[in-house]
Amino acid sequence: MSRIRSLLLVLALAAQVPLASATVTYVVGTCQKTLYTSIQAALDATPSPNLIKVCPGTYNEQIVITKPVTLEGISNGTSSGATIAVPSGGLVANATDSYGSSVAAQVLVSNVSGEVNLSNLTVDGTGNNGPAAFVVGVFYQNSPGTVNHLTVQNQTTPGDSGVGVWLDGGSANPSVTVENSNVQGFNNAGIIAQTNSTTSELTAAIDGNYLASSASLANFANGIAIGLGGTISASGNLIAPGLGTGIYSFEGSVSKNTVLGMEFYGILTEFASVTSNTIFNTTSALTGAPKSLFIGSSTAPVTGNTIVQSAVFNAIDFNCVAGNNVHSNTIMGAGRGLINVPTSAVTANTYYNVGTIRSGGCP
Repeated sequence: MSRIRSLLLVLALAAQVPLASATVTYVVGTCQKTLYTSIQAALDATPSPNLIKVCPGTYNEQIVITKPVTLEGISNGTSSGATIAVPSGGLVANATDSYGSSVAAQVLVSNVSGEVNLSNLTVDGTGNNGPAAFVVGVFYQNSPGTVNHLTVQNQTTPGDSGVGVWLDGGSANPSVTVENSNVQGFNNAGIIAQTNSTTSELTAAIDGNYLASSASLANFANGIAIGLGGTISASGNLIAPGLGTGIYSFEGSVSKNTVLGMEFYGILTEFASVTSNTIFNTTSALTGAPKSLFIGSSTAPVTGNTIVQSAVFNAIDFNCVAGNNVHSNTIMGAGRGLINVPTSAVTANTYYNVGTIRSGGCP
């Protein structure tokens, strides 16, 4: 084959590669050759970016994402701190959840057909002005993607409606992962996952996160809240003292989490399986109220959990509805091990230094 024919063949093959396959990358900030000074400007640019790199600095803006993209903070010298902060005028309502409540989200991912991935960013809600029913740091609305190594903080409102990360499913049945992230300073919930559906419209994994706040007895804040209509798991999370409830899960799977020093409930489950969690020192100023593990109406497995707590409180409350599904748990240092246990329930657990192992009062 002649050199001319070879060159023509190479050019013909190159022409068959679609331009859309090229990666479009923009940089926001001043650490590299930069096109944009705001994140939203980069998101709205043409052609649409696949990747946006955010230089260290503070970006006072409320962001709306409507196309697939990876948004990541990058390092520059000795700094890797890219912070999305509230604009000078505060936040405005920019979404509604699946139940119709208004939401003011600092980072809104709205009905995106492809993945939106967020990493190495801080989302700080200081000064949000509480403009909606809920103020949310990161709100995934009917959109797939991954939240990884984010710090989401200071999402509070006077009405106790501040949420760190909220996953709200929908007709697209998106799949979302929240992992390795630090969610702190909220007064409603650290992470919410839910839909308004009787069938699954959200697949979510909430894994390996750290959650902390200073909720008062008045607001019953949750570390993780899992609602209806999803295939959702919470695993390997660490929830620090100061909240009302560590994990509330209507359904799904709750496993291998560590829950420390809750005011009311360590884990409250309706129909979720609760396995291999550690719950320590559930305590409250309201004597006798707290339970390390409360079972609302579940027949799912509640097994392999370790509960260690103050001697005056309750370990597992069967609520007169649970039964043989609760077994193989280890309870240490509780005033009462099992309460509201149906008479017929077989409860093969292990007890150490427990005042009353089992009390019933249920038919």
